[in-house]
Amino acid sequence: MAENSPTAAAWIPSPEEDSGSLVESSARIRKVEALAGKRPDSFARLRESSLGSFYRKHLRPYAAVRWAVQWIWRHGYPIYVNHVATRGQRGHARRWRRLIPLSELVRKKRLGSCRLVAACLVETPQPRVFPADDRACLASPHERYEFPEIFVATLPNARTYGGSNLVLVDGDEVVCHDLYDFARDYTSEELHGRTLISAKRRRIRWLMNDDQPESVAEAATFVDACAINYAHWLSEVLPRIVLFCAEERFRHVPIVVNDGLHRNIMESLLRVVGPEREIITLAVGRALLVGQLHLTAAAGYVPFGQRNTRLSGHSHGVFSPQALALLRKRLGEPARSADAAHWPARIFIRRGSGARMLANTAEVETLMIARGYTIIQPETLSFMQQVRLFANARIVVSPTGAALANAIFCQPGTQVAVLMAKHQEMIYRYWCDMLTPLGIDVSYVLGELVEGSKLGIHGDFLTTTSHIGDLLEALETT
Repeated sequence: MAENSPTAAAWIPSPEEDSGSLVESSARIRKVEALAGKRPDSFARLRESSLGSFYRKHLRPYAAVRWAVQWIWRHGYPIYVNHVATRGQRGHARRWRRLIPLSELVRKKRLGSCRLVAACLVETPQPRVFPADDRACLASPHERYEFPEIFVATLPNARTYGGSNLVLVDGDEVVCHDLYDFARDYTSEELHGRTLISAKRRRIRWLMNDDQPESVAEAATFVDACAINYAHWLSEVLPRIVLFCAEERFRHVPIVVNDGLHRNIMESLLRVVGPEREIITLAVGRALLVGQLHLTAAAGYVPFGQRNTRLSGHSHGVFSPQALALLRKRLGEPARSADAAHWPARIFIRRGSGARMLANTAEVETLMIARGYTIIQPETLSFMQQVRLFANARIVVSPTGAALANAIFCQPGTQVAVLMAKHQEMIYRYWCDMLTPLGIDVSYVLGELVEGSKLGIHGDFLTTTSHIGDLLEALETT
Protein backbone atom coordinates (compact mmCIF):
# COMPACT_ATOMS: atom_id res chain seq x y z
CA MET A 1 0.00 0.00 0.00
CA ALA A 2 1.56 3.29 -1.11
CA GLU A 3 -0.09 5.24 1.68
CA ASN A 4 1.61 2.98 4.21
CA SER A 5 5.16 3.70 3.01
CA PRO A 6 7.28 5.56 5.58
CA THR A 7 7.86 9.22 4.77
CA ALA A 8 11.24 9.76 6.42
CA ALA A 9 14.33 7.87 7.45
CA ALA A 10 14.30 6.75 11.05
CA TRP A 11 16.61 8.53 13.49
CA ILE A 12 19.81 6.69 14.44
CA PRO A 13 21.89 7.60 17.51
CA SER A 14 25.66 7.87 17.44
CA PRO A 15 27.50 4.54 17.84
CA GLU A 16 27.96 3.30 21.39
CA GLU A 17 31.28 2.18 22.74
CA ASP A 18 29.66 -0.52 24.87
CA SER A 19 26.98 -1.83 22.52
CA GLY A 20 28.79 -4.52 20.59
CA SER A 21 30.71 -6.84 22.89
CA LEU A 22 28.63 -7.47 25.99
CA VAL A 23 26.91 -10.66 24.84
CA GLU A 24 30.00 -12.17 23.23
CA SER A 25 32.25 -11.28 26.18
CA SER A 26 30.35 -13.32 28.76
CA ALA A 27 32.19 -16.55 29.48
CA ARG A 28 29.64 -17.60 32.08
CA ILE A 29 26.94 -18.86 29.71
CA ARG A 30 26.36 -22.62 29.65
CA LYS A 31 24.11 -23.89 26.87
CA VAL A 32 21.87 -26.95 27.19
CA GLU A 33 21.16 -27.42 23.50
CA ALA A 34 18.44 -29.32 21.69
CA LEU A 35 19.19 -32.96 21.00
CA ALA A 36 20.13 -33.62 17.39
CA GLY A 37 17.24 -34.89 15.29
CA LYS A 38 14.64 -34.50 18.05
CA ARG A 39 11.82 -31.98 17.74
CA PRO A 40 10.82 -30.33 21.04
CA ASP A 41 7.02 -30.61 20.73
CA SER A 42 4.13 -31.81 18.59
CA PHE A 43 3.62 -28.39 17.01
CA ALA A 44 7.22 -28.29 15.78
CA ARG A 45 6.98 -31.82 14.38
CA LEU A 46 3.75 -31.02 12.56
CA ARG A 47 5.10 -27.72 11.25
CA GLU A 48 8.12 -29.43 9.71
CA SER A 49 6.11 -32.26 8.17
CA SER A 50 5.06 -32.31 4.50
CA LEU A 51 1.52 -31.46 5.60
CA GLY A 52 2.75 -28.46 7.57
CA SER A 53 4.86 -27.28 4.66
CA PHE A 54 1.89 -27.56 2.28
CA TYR A 55 -0.28 -25.57 4.69
CA ARG A 56 2.25 -22.75 5.04
CA LYS A 57 2.86 -22.47 1.30
CA HIS A 58 -0.66 -22.84 -0.08
CA LEU A 59 -3.38 -22.61 2.59
CA ARG A 60 -2.23 -20.18 5.28
CA PRO A 61 -3.16 -17.00 3.33
CA TYR A 62 -6.84 -17.94 3.53
CA ALA A 63 -8.50 -16.70 6.72
CA ALA A 64 -11.20 -19.40 6.72
CA VAL A 65 -8.57 -22.13 6.44
CA ARG A 66 -6.49 -20.61 9.26
CA TRP A 67 -9.55 -20.48 11.50
CA ALA A 68 -10.44 -24.10 10.70
CA VAL A 69 -6.90 -25.34 11.33
CA GLN A 70 -6.70 -23.52 14.66
CA TRP A 71 -10.10 -24.88 15.71
CA ILE A 72 -9.15 -28.45 14.79
CA TRP A 73 -5.85 -28.16 16.66
CA ARG A 74 -7.36 -26.73 19.85
CA HIS A 75 -10.27 -29.19 19.92
CA GLY A 76 -8.93 -32.23 18.10
CA TYR A 77 -5.43 -32.52 19.53
CA PRO A 78 -6.67 -33.01 23.13
CA ILE A 79 -8.81 -35.93 21.92
CA TYR A 80 -5.74 -37.48 20.29
CA VAL A 81 -3.66 -37.00 23.44
CA ASN A 82 -6.27 -38.42 25.82
CA HIS A 83 -7.15 -41.47 23.73
CA VAL A 84 -4.03 -42.27 21.69
CA ALA A 85 -0.86 -40.56 22.92
CA THR A 86 -1.28 -41.77 26.50
CA ARG A 87 -0.99 -45.40 25.45
CA GLY A 88 2.21 -47.33 24.91
CA GLN A 89 5.64 -46.81 26.42
CA ARG A 90 5.22 -43.09 27.14
CA GLY A 91 1.72 -43.41 28.56
CA HIS A 92 2.82 -43.21 32.19
CA ALA A 93 4.95 -40.09 31.55
CA ARG A 94 1.87 -38.42 30.03
CA ARG A 95 -0.44 -39.28 32.93
CA TRP A 96 -2.61 -36.66 34.59
CA ARG A 97 -0.74 -34.66 37.23
CA ARG A 98 -2.03 -32.06 39.66
CA LEU A 99 -1.51 -28.41 38.65
CA ILE A 100 -0.75 -26.48 41.83
CA PRO A 101 -0.05 -22.75 42.40
CA LEU A 102 3.32 -21.94 43.95
CA SER A 103 1.98 -20.43 47.18
CA GLU A 104 -0.23 -23.47 47.73
CA LEU A 105 2.74 -25.80 47.27
CA VAL A 106 4.78 -23.78 49.77
CA ARG A 107 2.04 -24.08 52.39
CA LYS A 108 1.37 -27.74 51.68
CA LYS A 109 5.01 -28.88 51.86
CA ARG A 110 6.20 -26.19 54.29
CA LEU A 111 8.94 -25.15 51.91
CA GLY A 112 11.45 -22.48 52.71
CA SER A 113 10.73 -19.10 51.14
CA CYS A 114 12.09 -15.57 51.10
CA ARG A 115 9.88 -12.51 50.60
CA LEU A 116 11.26 -10.04 48.08
CA VAL A 117 8.39 -7.53 47.83
CA ALA A 118 5.30 -7.08 50.00
CA ALA A 119 1.80 -7.10 48.54
CA CYS A 120 0.59 -3.67 47.43
CA LEU A 121 -2.49 -1.86 46.16
CA VAL A 122 -2.32 -0.77 42.51
CA GLU A 123 -4.55 2.08 41.32
CA THR A 124 -6.23 1.69 37.92
CA PRO A 125 -7.44 5.16 36.86
CA GLN A 126 -9.18 5.97 33.58
CA PRO A 127 -6.71 7.19 30.90
CA ARG A 128 -7.44 9.86 28.31
CA VAL A 129 -9.01 8.42 25.16
CA PHE A 130 -9.45 9.96 21.72
CA PRO A 131 -12.12 10.12 20.47
CA ALA A 132 -13.87 10.65 23.79
CA ASP A 133 -16.80 8.51 22.64
CA ASP A 134 -14.53 5.46 23.00
CA ARG A 135 -13.69 6.03 26.68
CA ALA A 136 -15.82 3.05 27.68
CA CYS A 137 -13.28 0.72 26.04
CA LEU A 138 -10.73 1.74 28.67
CA ALA A 139 -13.03 1.53 31.67
CA SER A 140 -11.44 -0.43 34.49
CA PRO A 141 -13.44 -3.18 36.23
CA HIS A 142 -12.10 -1.86 39.54
CA GLU A 143 -10.58 1.29 41.03
CA ARG A 144 -7.63 -0.68 42.35
CA TYR A 145 -6.43 -4.23 42.89
CA GLU A 146 -3.95 -5.92 45.20
CA PHE A 147 -0.81 -7.32 43.62
CA PRO A 148 0.34 -10.24 45.79
CA GLU A 149 3.69 -10.44 47.51
CA ILE A 150 6.64 -11.63 45.46
CA PHE A 151 8.73 -14.33 47.10
CA VAL A 152 11.29 -16.98 46.28
CA ALA A 153 10.51 -20.58 47.18
CA THR A 154 13.13 -23.32 47.23
CA LEU A 155 11.94 -26.60 45.72
CA PRO A 156 13.95 -29.79 46.32
CA ASN A 157 14.63 -32.16 43.42
CA ALA A 158 12.62 -30.21 40.85
CA ARG A 159 12.72 -30.29 37.07
CA THR A 160 12.53 -27.23 34.82
CA TYR A 161 11.97 -27.58 31.07
CA GLY A 162 12.94 -25.28 28.23
CA GLY A 163 9.87 -23.62 26.77
CA SER A 164 7.75 -23.46 29.94
CA ASN A 165 7.55 -21.65 33.28
CA LEU A 166 5.80 -24.70 34.73
CA VAL A 167 7.97 -26.81 37.05
CA LEU A 168 7.71 -30.53 37.81
CA VAL A 169 8.15 -31.65 41.42
CA ASP A 170 7.96 -34.98 43.21
CA GLY A 171 4.51 -36.35 43.92
CA ASP A 172 2.88 -36.01 40.50
CA GLU A 173 2.56 -32.23 40.76
CA VAL A 174 3.31 -29.41 38.33
CA VAL A 175 3.80 -25.92 39.76
CA CYS A 176 2.28 -22.81 38.15
CA HIS A 177 2.38 -19.18 39.29
CA ASP A 178 -0.38 -17.74 41.45
CA LEU A 179 -1.77 -15.30 38.86
CA TYR A 180 -2.83 -18.05 36.46
CA ASP A 181 -6.63 -18.20 35.98
CA PHE A 182 -7.49 -21.82 35.19
CA ALA A 183 -10.89 -21.08 33.65
CA ARG A 184 -9.87 -18.13 31.44
CA ASP A 185 -6.19 -18.40 30.49
CA TYR A 186 -4.99 -20.44 27.52
CA THR A 187 -1.24 -21.10 27.56
CA SER A 188 1.48 -21.13 24.92
CA GLU A 189 2.47 -24.59 26.16
CA GLU A 190 -0.94 -25.94 25.13
CA LEU A 191 -0.86 -24.26 21.72
CA HIS A 192 2.51 -25.86 20.97
CA GLY A 193 1.48 -29.30 22.22
CA ARG A 194 3.87 -29.28 25.18
CA THR A 195 1.11 -29.80 27.74
CA LEU A 196 -2.59 -30.55 27.94
CA ILE A 197 -4.55 -28.84 30.72
CA SER A 198 -7.92 -29.76 32.19
CA ALA A 199 -8.98 -26.38 33.58
CA LYS A 200 -12.03 -27.70 35.43
CA ARG A 201 -10.09 -30.41 37.26
CA ARG A 202 -6.85 -28.45 37.55
CA ARG A 203 -4.86 -31.26 36.02
CA ILE A 204 -2.16 -31.36 33.39
CA ARG A 205 -0.58 -33.91 31.06
CA TRP A 206 3.13 -33.27 30.54
CA LEU A 207 3.92 -34.03 26.88
CA MET A 208 7.60 -33.05 26.70
CA ASN A 209 10.11 -35.76 27.47
CA ASP A 210 13.88 -35.53 27.82
CA ASP A 211 15.57 -38.91 28.16
CA GLN A 212 18.95 -37.25 28.70
CA PRO A 213 18.34 -34.45 31.22
CA GLU A 214 21.25 -32.51 32.63
CA SER A 215 21.53 -31.79 36.34
CA VAL A 216 22.86 -29.10 38.67
CA ALA A 217 22.95 -28.85 42.45
CA GLU A 218 21.35 -25.40 42.66
CA ALA A 219 19.79 -22.89 40.27
CA ALA A 220 17.00 -20.34 39.84
CA THR A 221 14.71 -20.82 36.85
CA PHE A 222 13.25 -17.97 34.81
CA VAL A 223 12.37 -20.01 31.74
CA ASP A 224 9.10 -18.85 30.18
CA ALA A 225 7.12 -19.85 27.10
CA CYS A 226 6.64 -16.17 26.20
CA ALA A 227 10.17 -14.97 26.99
CA ILE A 228 11.02 -14.65 23.29
CA ASN A 229 8.53 -11.77 23.12
CA TYR A 230 10.27 -8.53 24.10
CA ALA A 231 7.25 -7.09 25.96
CA HIS A 232 6.64 -10.27 27.96
CA TRP A 233 10.35 -10.42 28.77
CA LEU A 234 10.63 -6.81 29.97
CA SER A 235 7.39 -6.73 31.95
CA GLU A 236 7.16 -10.28 33.34
CA VAL A 237 10.49 -12.14 33.27
CA LEU A 238 13.24 -9.54 33.72
CA PRO A 239 11.52 -7.87 36.73
CA ARG A 240 11.59 -11.24 38.53
CA ILE A 241 15.27 -11.60 37.72
CA VAL A 242 16.18 -8.11 38.96
CA LEU A 243 14.36 -8.77 42.25
CA PHE A 244 16.07 -12.13 42.70
CA CYS A 245 19.53 -10.77 41.91
CA ALA A 246 19.05 -7.89 44.34
CA GLU A 247 18.82 -10.37 47.24
CA GLU A 248 22.31 -10.88 48.65
CA ARG A 249 21.75 -14.49 49.74
CA PHE A 250 21.26 -15.52 46.09
CA ARG A 251 24.31 -13.75 44.68
CA HIS A 252 26.07 -16.95 43.55
CA VAL A 253 23.02 -18.90 42.31
CA PRO A 254 23.05 -19.71 38.56
CA ILE A 255 20.19 -18.31 36.45
CA VAL A 256 18.29 -20.55 33.99
CA VAL A 257 16.62 -18.92 30.96
CA ASN A 258 15.40 -19.90 27.50
CA ASP A 259 17.98 -20.77 24.88
CA GLY A 260 17.88 -18.83 21.61
CA LEU A 261 16.78 -15.48 23.05
CA HIS A 262 17.28 -12.37 20.91
CA ARG A 263 20.57 -10.55 21.28
CA ASN A 264 18.90 -7.51 22.89
CA ILE A 265 17.13 -9.71 25.43
CA MET A 266 20.41 -11.40 26.33
CA GLU A 267 22.07 -8.00 26.72
CA SER A 268 19.34 -6.90 29.12
CA LEU A 269 19.86 -10.10 31.12
CA LEU A 270 23.62 -9.66 31.34
CA ARG A 271 23.27 -6.05 32.46
CA VAL A 272 20.97 -7.15 35.29
CA VAL A 273 22.81 -10.27 36.53
CA GLY A 274 26.35 -8.92 36.13
CA PRO A 275 29.49 -10.55 34.73
CA GLU A 276 30.14 -13.10 37.49
CA ARG A 277 26.89 -15.04 37.72
CA GLU A 278 26.55 -18.24 35.69
CA ILE A 279 23.72 -18.33 33.13
CA ILE A 280 22.28 -21.62 31.86
CA THR A 281 20.30 -21.44 28.62
CA LEU A 282 17.80 -24.27 28.19
CA ALA A 283 16.53 -25.31 24.76
CA VAL A 284 12.83 -26.03 24.27
CA GLY A 285 12.09 -29.60 25.35
CA ARG A 286 15.32 -30.05 27.32
CA ALA A 287 15.09 -30.75 31.05
CA LEU A 288 17.31 -29.63 33.90
CA LEU A 289 17.18 -31.56 37.18
CA VAL A 290 17.95 -29.23 40.08
CA GLY A 291 18.70 -30.34 43.63
CA GLN A 292 17.65 -26.96 45.07
CA LEU A 293 15.53 -24.99 42.60
CA HIS A 294 14.72 -21.38 43.49
CA LEU A 295 11.40 -20.31 41.96
CA THR A 296 10.40 -16.64 42.06
CA ALA A 297 6.71 -15.76 42.18
CA ALA A 298 5.19 -13.76 39.33
CA ALA A 299 6.06 -10.06 39.11
CA GLY A 300 3.69 -9.42 36.20
CA TYR A 301 1.40 -11.42 33.99
CA VAL A 302 -0.82 -11.10 30.94
CA PRO A 303 -2.41 -14.30 29.59
CA PHE A 304 -1.10 -15.72 26.31
CA GLY A 305 -4.67 -16.26 25.10
CA GLN A 306 -8.27 -16.78 26.12
CA ARG A 307 -9.43 -20.29 26.94
CA ASN A 308 -13.13 -19.49 26.72
CA THR A 309 -14.41 -16.36 24.94
CA ARG A 310 -17.87 -16.90 26.42
CA LEU A 311 -16.57 -15.85 29.84
CA SER A 312 -16.12 -12.19 30.76
CA GLY A 313 -13.52 -10.64 33.01
CA HIS A 314 -10.42 -11.68 31.07
CA SER A 315 -7.26 -10.07 32.42
CA HIS A 316 -5.65 -7.15 30.57
CA GLY A 317 -2.49 -7.70 32.59
CA VAL A 318 -1.36 -7.12 36.18
CA PHE A 319 2.08 -5.87 37.18
CA SER A 320 4.09 -5.22 40.33
CA PRO A 321 4.97 -1.50 40.45
CA GLN A 322 7.83 -2.24 42.87
CA ALA A 323 9.42 -4.76 40.51
CA LEU A 324 9.13 -2.50 37.46
CA ALA A 325 10.42 0.48 39.45
CA LEU A 326 13.47 -1.51 40.55
CA LEU A 327 14.17 -2.48 36.93
CA ARG A 328 13.89 1.16 35.89
CA LYS A 329 16.23 2.18 38.71
CA ARG A 330 18.72 -0.52 37.73
CA LEU A 331 18.82 0.26 34.00
CA GLY A 332 16.76 3.33 33.17
CA GLU A 333 18.05 5.90 35.66
CA PRO A 334 21.76 5.40 34.77
CA ALA A 335 20.76 5.72 31.09
CA ARG A 336 19.53 9.30 31.44
CA SER A 337 21.96 11.38 29.47
CA ALA A 338 23.85 14.22 31.11
CA ASP A 339 23.46 15.96 27.77
CA ALA A 340 19.79 15.33 26.96
CA ALA A 341 20.15 17.24 23.69
CA HIS A 342 21.71 14.13 22.17
CA TRP A 343 18.38 12.33 22.52
CA PRO A 344 15.05 13.46 21.01
CA ALA A 345 12.45 14.63 23.52
CA ARG A 346 9.43 13.84 21.32
CA ILE A 347 9.41 10.51 19.51
CA PHE A 348 7.08 8.50 17.29
CA ILE A 349 7.69 4.75 17.19
CA ARG A 350 7.45 3.21 13.72
CA ARG A 351 6.26 -0.40 13.75
CA GLY A 352 8.48 -2.02 11.13
CA SER A 353 6.76 -5.32 10.45
CA GLY A 354 4.44 -7.99 11.80
CA ALA A 355 0.82 -7.90 12.92
CA ARG A 356 -1.21 -4.88 14.10
CA MET A 357 0.39 -2.55 11.56
CA LEU A 358 -0.79 1.05 11.32
CA ALA A 359 -2.21 1.09 7.79
CA ASN A 360 -1.93 4.87 7.36
CA THR A 361 1.60 5.13 8.73
CA ALA A 362 2.77 7.65 6.11
CA GLU A 363 -0.11 10.01 6.83
CA VAL A 364 0.48 9.82 10.58
CA GLU A 365 4.25 10.25 10.26
CA THR A 366 3.78 13.35 8.11
CA LEU A 367 1.69 14.86 10.89
CA MET A 368 4.17 13.84 13.58
CA ILE A 369 7.17 15.28 11.73
CA ALA A 370 5.32 18.56 11.18
CA ARG A 371 4.76 18.75 14.95
CA GLY A 372 8.45 18.23 15.72
CA TYR A 373 8.50 14.51 16.49
CA THR A 374 11.43 12.24 15.61
CA ILE A 375 10.70 8.93 13.86
CA ILE A 376 12.22 5.89 15.59
CA GLN A 377 12.52 2.31 14.34
CA PRO A 378 13.43 0.37 17.53
CA GLU A 379 14.53 -2.86 15.83
CA THR A 380 17.55 -0.99 14.42
CA LEU A 381 18.77 -0.07 17.92
CA SER A 382 20.69 -2.01 20.55
CA PHE A 383 19.05 -2.71 23.88
CA MET A 384 20.82 0.11 25.72
CA GLN A 385 20.14 2.55 22.88
CA GLN A 386 16.43 1.81 23.33
CA VAL A 387 16.70 2.25 27.10
CA ARG A 388 18.50 5.60 26.72
CA LEU A 389 16.02 6.75 24.09
CA PHE A 390 12.99 6.16 26.32
CA ALA A 391 14.74 7.33 29.50
CA ASN A 392 15.37 10.73 27.89
CA ALA A 393 12.06 11.14 26.02
CA ARG A 394 9.35 13.44 27.31
CA ILE A 395 6.56 12.44 24.89
CA VAL A 396 6.25 9.00 23.24
CA VAL A 397 3.61 8.19 20.61
CA SER A 398 3.44 4.62 19.30
CA PRO A 399 1.19 1.98 17.79
CA THR A 400 0.74 -0.87 20.25
CA GLY A 401 3.60 -3.34 19.97
CA ALA A 402 6.38 -5.03 21.94
CA ALA A 403 8.83 -2.12 21.58
CA LEU A 404 6.50 0.08 23.64
CA ALA A 405 7.49 -1.98 26.70
CA ASN A 406 10.63 0.20 26.74
CA ALA A 407 8.36 2.88 28.21
CA ILE A 408 8.94 1.33 31.64
CA PHE A 409 12.31 3.13 31.47
CA CYS A 410 10.63 6.54 31.00
CA GLN A 411 10.94 9.11 33.76
CA PRO A 412 7.89 9.84 35.92
CA GLY A 413 5.83 12.53 34.22
CA THR A 414 6.59 11.31 30.70
CA GLN A 415 3.61 11.32 28.33
CA VAL A 416 3.00 8.02 26.49
CA ALA A 417 0.27 7.73 23.85
CA VAL A 418 -0.84 4.39 22.40
CA LEU A 419 -2.46 3.91 18.99
CA MET A 420 -4.66 0.81 19.02
CA ALA A 421 -7.54 -0.82 17.13
CA LYS A 422 -10.98 -1.40 18.60
CA HIS A 423 -11.97 -5.04 19.01
CA GLN A 424 -14.09 -6.90 21.54
CA GLU A 425 -11.12 -9.10 22.56
CA MET A 426 -8.52 -6.31 22.70
CA ILE A 427 -6.67 -6.01 26.01
CA TYR A 428 -6.97 -2.22 26.01
CA ARG A 429 -5.67 -1.57 29.52
CA TYR A 430 -2.41 -3.51 29.12
CA TRP A 431 -0.27 -0.40 28.70
CA CYS A 432 -1.95 1.94 31.18
CA ASP A 433 -2.03 -0.73 33.90
CA MET A 434 1.68 -1.35 33.34
CA LEU A 435 2.87 2.26 33.10
CA THR A 436 0.52 4.45 35.15
CA PRO A 437 1.75 3.07 38.53
CA LEU A 438 5.25 4.17 37.48
CA GLY A 439 4.12 7.79 37.29
CA ILE A 440 3.81 7.77 33.49
CA ASP A 441 0.80 9.52 31.93
CA VAL A 442 -0.85 7.20 29.37
CA SER A 443 -3.32 8.23 26.65
CA TYR A 444 -4.96 6.32 23.80
CA VAL A 445 -6.14 6.92 20.25
CA LEU A 446 -8.45 4.12 19.13
CA GLY A 447 -8.83 3.30 15.45
CA GLU A 448 -10.70 0.86 13.24
CA LEU A 449 -9.53 -2.48 11.87
CA VAL A 450 -8.85 -2.44 8.13
CA GLU A 451 -11.94 -3.54 6.21
CA GLY A 452 -11.83 -7.25 5.46
CA SER A 453 -9.25 -8.03 8.16
CA LYS A 454 -9.70 -11.59 9.48
CA LEU A 455 -6.91 -11.48 12.06
CA GLY A 456 -9.00 -10.12 14.93
CA ILE A 457 -6.93 -8.23 17.48
CA HIS A 458 -3.83 -8.88 15.33
CA GLY A 459 -5.25 -7.15 12.27
CA ASP A 460 -3.92 -3.93 10.72
CA PHE A 461 -5.81 -0.78 11.63
CA LEU A 462 -6.40 2.85 10.67
CA THR A 463 -6.40 5.93 12.87
CA THR A 464 -8.00 9.29 12.16
CA THR A 465 -5.42 12.07 11.97
CA SER A 466 -7.82 14.59 13.49
CA HIS A 467 -7.98 12.40 16.60
CA ILE A 468 -4.19 12.26 16.69
CA GLY A 469 -4.11 16.04 16.35
CA ASP A 470 -6.42 16.33 19.36
CA LEU A 471 -4.12 13.97 21.24
CA LEU A 472 -1.02 16.03 20.46
CA GLU A 473 -2.71 19.23 21.56
CA ALA A 474 -3.52 17.60 24.89
CA LEU A 475 -0.02 16.15 25.35
CA GLU A 476 1.83 19.32 24.45
CA THR A 477 -0.20 21.53 26.76
CA THR A 478 0.04 19.23 29.80
